[in-house]
Formats: sequence, structure tokens, C-alpha cells
Amino acid sequence: MRAALLTSFSFLTILLGATEISDPSTPNFHTSLFPLEGKFTLAFDDFRSLPEGSWEGNMGAFTSLYFKADLTHTLFLHFGGSYGLYDWMGRSSTSFENSSGLQQQGFLTGALSRETDCNSGFNLGLSYDAMLNVNFGEFAVNPYLSQVRLQTGYSIQGNEIGIWGTIFTNNALKESQQIPFQFRAISQANLFYCHYFKNTGYAMIWAGMPYIRSLMYTTGLPGTFIVGARLSAPLTDYLSINGHAAYMGARNKNGYPSNNYSSNVCIALTYTFGKRQKQLTPYMSLADNTNFLVDTNQNQ
Repeated sequence: MRAALLTSFSFLTILLGATEISDPSTPNFHTSLFPLEGKFTLAFDDFRSLPEGSWEGNMGAFTSLYFKADLTHTLFLHFGGSYGLYDWMGRSSTSFENSSGLQQQGFLTGALSRETDCNSGFNLGLSYDAMLNVNFGEFAVNPYLSQVRLQTGYSIQGNEIGIWGTIFTNNALKESQQIPFQFRAISQANLFYCHYFKNTGYAMIWAGMPYIRSLMYTTGLPGTFIVGARLSAPLTDYLSINGHAAYMGARNKNGYPSNNYSSNVCIALTYTFGKRQKQLTPYMSLADNTNFLVDTNQNQ
């Protein structure tokens, strides 16, 4: 299944790359009696993070609902959320709780963005993201996590270069079998490049690293590097194929190679409705397992 997701993600990249490149014009909106832009998404998702320890990741699916309101021609309000179910066939890594219990995960995002209405200019987005979990990680606990996310860049002639990053805003304290745990979002900083296509799709890639000391290690960062991508390709005026992926390289643990890496691959189909922009943009996407990585103080 994971190989199928990677193949689908590669197909999406080819689909975008085959389109003719053109400069984005002043944003045009599809007319609608509904005053907001709405997006309903169904997705297959595969992710793992430091709380998985040496075990495999989590395969499942999620659905999300997202709204975007234009406050002015360049200022937008974003809000929405997602709900996912993982490990449908049970969780062999969980020996402390019911191994047949599904892992549940939800994300909530509220954001503001300033997006240029011409061929060139600065874009800026700021969001607050929350992650809600049931049966999360190897020890099947239920942490609530949050972070602040910032993205800014300068676009010219259909290309944008900028930075995006996150900073954790809480530590979640949990206990299982009298073992205390801590969880928090991994604070990360990335350089990105985004290209906007004539068919109103886009492709975004980034590279960076975490920048705050890890809970897992006595010194240093939770990972070595981060790479990722986000893609969107319209099929019709209403439907688009979307994908995102990320990987954080693992550090050695106690001098030995470890499985303490994070990864995510997601392929989705999105139905867009209401008063919506014709040009798709990555400002500000909902929180997900690509832009919300998780640290913990112990695993196996």
C-alpha cells in the first residue's frame, strides 16, 4: 500500500510537470451564491513519527473540510479541520492497550494570509494548528498538541521563493503503565520553492531542519534534516488531485542507528465549491502529518 501511495504521488508530479507554465494573473474567482471558498477532501495517508519507536508507521484515511474567506482582495481568513482513522487491521506495536483499537487523529487550523493580487509581490501566512489523538504512538495515549506556523515568500513570474516554519506551543504530559511521557510538536524551519502552473495547479518543495532541542535526546535536535513537497493538480473546475509528503532523517541513538525518523505520504481528491480562486495556492494549507511532526521523550 505504501508503494502504491508513492507511485500515485509520482504520477501527480508528472501530471503537473506536463502542463504549460505561465505567469499567474490577478486572482479571478468562480462566481457562486455561497460567499466562502470550501474544500471537501478524501485522502489516503501513511505516516510515522518518533512516538512509533522501532515499529512501522500508520496507514489509513482521513476526510477534511476547509473554508477560505476573502476579507479584501489580498487578505484571507482560513479555518477547517480533518478526522482520520488508522491501523484498520489492528496495531501489533501496542502491547499496553487494546491492539484492535483504531488510531484516531484530527487536526484543526485557523489562519490568516496575505496573498499578492498581481504577478509579483510578497505573500504571508500565519496559522495556529492543533492535533488531537486517540491511541497515538507505540503506547496508545491521547495527547493534545499545538503549534504556530508561519509561511512567507516573494513571487515573481509564476515562481515563489520563501521560508516556512513552526514552533511548538505546548507540552503534553501522559502516563501509561506508570511510565510518564512527554509529547510536543517538532519546531522546524524550511526554505521552499513553489511554481504555479497555467492549469492553476502548483508544485512546492522544501528543505530544512528542526531547530529546538529534542525531548528524545539529552543534547541536540530530534532529527538531522527535513525534506518535503506539496502538489495540487486540477481535474475539472471543481475537482483536483492533491498530495503531500515529508521525511525527517533519524539521528543515531546511543551511538547506534535508530528508526527515529518521521515520514508522511498522502494522496487526496478534493472537491472545491463556493466563491473560490481559480489559481490554487499553498497559503495556508490545513495542518497534517507533513507540516506537523511530533517529538517524544521515550520509545522502544
